[in-house]
Amino acid sequence: MDLGQLILLIIAIALVSVIFYISGAIVGGDWVVQAPYVLRIVIVSIFAVVAIPVFRNAMGEFDLGDLGLLFAFVLLILAVRFILVIELTVSDEWLASIVISLIGVVLIYIVDEVAMHLADIQMLSLF
Repeated sequence: MDLGQLILLIIAIALVSVIFYISGAIVGGDWVVQAPYVLRIVIVSIFAVVAIPVFRNAMGEFDLGDLGLLFAFVLLILAVRFILVIELTVSDEWLASIVISLIGVVLIYIVDEVAMHLADIQMLSLF
């Protein structure tokens, strides 16, 4: 990994952190952030940017096709549920984690497409 790839990885983690902050704020209705919640957002973002594509690509190596994407999304829901949703005040934690994950994935794909069209780079190439 060269310096350019490392910088893009850090930018991707920062963008995904902002995306998960927005998703959590929309679901939880609270736009105030405390330090432990920021750390949880960064951990989930690192997981989303680094670990999930690894699992998705591993499933692709076994010729399971789109099952890898589904498995990666389920892993993201579990990570959001047990790391991020604990800090939010919601009535149904599983529903909140599914909605946060869904909003997060949609926004991640939108950011990736905008970066592709404006700068001709695939910002979140792991997705």
